[in-house]
Amino acid sequence: MNEHKEFRLANDPDTSHDILEQLSRSPSDVIRGSVALNKNASQETLLHLIGDKSSHVTENLRKNGIAFTENDFTVSVCKHVKLRLATVNDSEFILNLRLDTNLNKHVSGVDNDLEKQKQWMVGYKEREQNRKEFYFIIGSLQGESYGAVRLYDFKGGSFCWGSWMIQKDSPAYASIESALSIYEFAFYTLGFHRSHFDVRKGNDKVVKFHEGFGAKRVSSDTENYYFNFEKTDYEITKKRYKKFLA
Repeated sequence: MNEHKEFRLANDPDTSHDILEQLSRSPSDVIRGSVALNKNASQETLLHLIGDKSSHVTENLRKNGIAFTENDFTVSVCKHVKLRLATVNDSEFILNLRLDTNLNKHVSGVDNDLEKQKQWMVGYKEREQNRKEFYFIIGSLQGESYGAVRLYDFKGGSFCWGSWMIQKDSPAYASIESALSIYEFAFYTLGFHRSHFDVRKGNDKVVKFHEGFGAKRVSSDTENYYFNFEKTDYEITKKRYKKFLA
């Protein structure tokens, strides 16, 4: 198929989902950008274009008025833990996590105000529909909730993740499986190539976890350490943790 034909198909609203999916992996950012703007592109195709390095593609994705639909969306790639998208009904659970003195030492403080938390979640759900942010409840395959984690600050093929809080009495595997789930979702579903994130100084347990996982400390300031973690590094690291993957 020549590039002219691909460009025409990428712009045609009658092009099938399968063809648009193929075209979304074109080496041409013009063609990928056209797919990102196509109203007939599937949710799966639009999701994996989120992590595209091309600003042309990500700009067209923002212009595409098709909202992400939750549809009981879950990330179920591990043996014991799954991620499900948070809803406004999870506001009390999330607020309790953030108020838990065992967990909140190294995160920004919040008011003990359930209505304010609900309003924040309403705003979050709008960002989710525009594919700008994803907030997950971490839980068992049977539906028990262990904690929460958030993906945000999508830019240039890289994503940030944080707000990672897991209840103290959760199973030991909840941390490693939730991290694996985040990376599997971000690298393979959303198509990102890198993760960037920060950890508060003094949060030694989390710093040790990320460095043990393969993340590189790239800079620091008075409050935080800043890390990068490449997809290529993850693909090496995940081999060590394959027993946790389904």
